[in-house]
Amino acid sequence: MFNPIIKSIELSDNEFIKYSKQLILNNINIEGQKRIKNSKILIIGLGGLGNPIAIYLAASGIGHIGILDKDYIELSNLNRQIIYREIDLNCSKVILTKNKINTINSSCKVITHKYEINQKNSQEVIRYYDLVIDTTDNFDTRYIINEACKILHKTYVYGAVDQFIGQIGIFNYKDGIKYNNLYPKYLNLITQNCNINGVMGIATGYIGILQAIEVIKIITGNKHQLNNRIILCDLMKTQLKLKKVYGYRNHIDDNNKIKSKNLRSKIRINDKKDFIILIDIRDKKEFNKKHIQKSINIPLQAFKFYKTLNFIKKQATQKYFYIYCETLHKSTIVSSILKNNQINNHNILKNR
Repeated sequence: MFNPIIKSIELSDNEFIKYSKQLILNNINIEGQKRIKNSKILIIGLGGLGNPIAIYLAASGIGHIGILDKDYIELSNLNRQIIYREIDLNCSKVILTKNKINTINSSCKVITHKYEINQKNSQEVIRYYDLVIDTTDNFDTRYIINEACKILHKTYVYGAVDQFIGQIGIFNYKDGIKYNNLYPKYLNLITQNCNINGVMGIATGYIGILQAIEVIKIITGNKHQLNNRIILCDLMKTQLKLKKVYGYRNHIDDNNKIKSKNLRSKIRINDKKDFIILIDIRDKKEFNKKHIQKSINIPLQAFKFYKTLNFIKKQATQKYFYIYCETLHKSTIVSSILKNNQINNHNILKNR
């Protein structure tokens, strides 16, 4: 629970009226609303996820909202970034978002950060806030946020969307899991954002609102928080699943290492509790010669068979896949085959 000391926080007459529907909720009430008012949250990224988050958290009564984004409005943003209009093209996202927040909640103090977060500035920015909301679309930035939040003991709420598939998680909360427990850095994953795979605007709105709900739950101390778990959403199938995520040991056993010039880094596949499957698509001879421990071998040629795709599709209801090959081109072919068969919960490992 954030902001346990709220004796000095008062709600105005207008705030009692404005938030009256929230105040009658047992999980919010006056005490919870004071915590909401006293909270300082940072939204990193003002795209399809960041827009609904900013709107709904401002409307909920958050007292301090930091917004960070260096980008300007483009026409292709407008199918999912609902704060912006056609007349706003080429305008700054942080300026327009600040103006929108102020029209919704004039009492909210909005701090603008019109730049990109990086390793040099991340701690300086994040240390001011109680909670960070990650709406970015690339692994490198998420690892930077993860590391800064870990050092500063800050909780952050993560969300991501790919086509119609979404994920929501809470990291670094009460000594819980970190982002790199979900996506270990040594996997060297390739970012596949909406510019590559596409995205339905409504999907980002849905995931963004779920992130905003988790933020309110953390601030008010709701016991039903998404701690050490993630939500997996398949919006085309109308499926929501909770997945447990386990932290992993800091040391890497020599038996779980593979030394090869063709791997970008040494990779450890987590224990059987994890929901990750690594598929090595090299031929059987190459696989038997050297492979990552606990990976499975499904050669590229096998992906033309129904039984292979059916096996993966069944496993995909419970597992997340990583595709590995020394040739990135072949991994991309397999990824395309999986997507054509509605198997979207996978990614590609980079090699050198």
